[in-house]
Amino acid sequence: MDIQEYLKREAVGKSWLPGFGVFEREVRRFFAVPAQTILAPFGSALIYFGLFGIALGKLISSPNNQALTHGFEYVVFLIPGIMAMEVVNAGLQNPMSSIMIAKWSGTIVDVLMAPLSPLAMWLAYIFGAVIRAIIVSLAVLISGFICSWSFVSFNPFLLIFAIILATGIFGSIGIAAGAVCKSWDQVGVIMSFVVQPLVFFSGVFFSFSSFPEWIQFIRFLNPIFYIVSMFRYSVLGISDTSPLVSFSVSILFFILTSIFSVKVLKSGFGLRA
Repeated sequence: MDIQEYLKREAVGKSWLPGFGVFEREVRRFFAVPAQTILAPFGSALIYFGLFGIALGKLISSPNNQALTHGFEYVVFLIPGIMAMEVVNAGLQNPMSSIMIAKWSGTIVDVLMAPLSPLAMWLAYIFGAVIRAIIVSLAVLISGFICSWSFVSFNPFLLIFAIILATGIFGSIGIAAGAVCKSWDQVGVIMSFVVQPLVFFSGVFFSFSSFPEWIQFIRFLNPIFYIVSMFRYSVLGISDTSPLVSFSVSILFFILTSIFSVKVLKSGFGLRA
């Protein structure tokens, strides 16, 4: 082994300790503002379940509209969809807001100067977002139980796998967006004109089969559609597409967005300016 290869391996090995430090900081950061990061998703889920599930539930769950909810009560049908939506938002916002705040305050320099590889930095941000996403998912499950009084028998292993994939996809997008965006206005544009339309055309509130034929093609290009399908299969055992397809496509999105995100971190684009 030559000296350059040895030094490279030593640098990579030592980068995991500061990587854990970044991960710990991310977890402490969102626990420091629980009203925003945990209680807000819980409250918004209650509103969705109350407004849509209870107020419109009897109408939508009628025998004539069984195709909309695959035969489930509407409030129960909403649980995995709302969970997927909140996980996507948490996965995107956690690293994106963290990097934006670090750039604004100048503390991003501390992260960049640490002996931290791009992969270790990516893992730290992603796992921080995963912890938040798991807590948010539990909050949505609790709010769904409060509104439906129905215990949802979900597959915990598939659900955690779905949470990791969804958070990995949108956490990677959040890392890249946090690095590239120069202002909070640009962050708002991403949330309002990219994420929200994808959410509403993903089958969160209704089965996508109920959408008009001319709009069906959108689902094949929408990563959130496959994420919602994963969550719905993990929680209720139903899906708008084959579970194999939804998990396989999500894994593909995960790989592509992860590679792109690590490349952005490695280049330092938007971070070293």
